[in-house]
Amino acid sequence: MPSFRDALRTGLAVIAVLGISAPAALSAALSTAGSAAAAPGKYCGSDSVHGLAVFGSGTTSCPTALDVANAYQARGSDGSPVTVRAGGTPWRCQERQGDPNPVHRCVATTDSNRWVELTS
Repeated sequence: MPSFRDALRTGLAVIAVLGISAPAALSAALSTAGSAAAAPGKYCGSDSVHGLAVFGSGTTSCPTALDVANAYQARGSDGSPVTVRAGGTPWRCQERQGDPNPVHRCVATTDSNRWVELTS
């Protein structure tokens, strides 16, 4: 878990880049320290069904992430887990509560390091 010094350093870097206030930057750095969910991966675009932002893990290509997102959104969901196929791989998808909006997450059944997230 990152130390307070690491969180402070991150906050100060945000201030320098974005020009926001120190308390706001420090708060953001501390709230995300040690949280895997706070690191959404790389942005790949938006799905073609609802226009949600699509993020993929470092090991998931953006074309695959968009294929997974579009397959999941086209299928629809009542909140129960569903399985979609993209790129020859089955992906297990489910909605979970985010902060404040729900997040849709799909994980490759063959490699849990490959994931896709859809957020509003």
